[in-house]
Amino acid sequence: MSKFKDKTSQLNQQIGAMYIAMKRSDTPLYAKLACGLCVYYVLSPLDVIPDFIPVLGMVDDVVILPFLLWLAIKLMPADIMEECITQAQNDWQTDNKKRYMIPVLVIWIILFFWIFSLSKKLLFTV
Repeated sequence: MSKFKDKTSQLNQQIGAMYIAMKRSDTPLYAKLACGLCVYYVLSPLDVIPDFIPVLGMVDDVVILPFLLWLAIKLMPADIMEECITQAQNDWQTDNKKRYMIPVLVIWIILFFWIFSLSKKLLFTV
């Protein structure tokens, strides 16, 4: 069970490092996009395959998330990745986790208002 906790902790730190790397100005654009996609996928309530579908709903998390992490780590320069992991470890220990969900919440709020305004236009133009 301790191996599972270690892997989960490592995964949390890597996701935090992706978020930090995404905000840095010295991170290449392609690496920022990969990091952003990874962080968004983790924090988004929507999955490629919904979780309520037995087995398949969890398989996408087990396959897609490690692939996105691998891609983001491969595209990231090693020195930047090391600095981001160190900063993420410090953030995780100081319980500064809530700031990671703010960008996803902002995106969902924008999408909600966009869909709402679009549906209003469609309903009232008929």
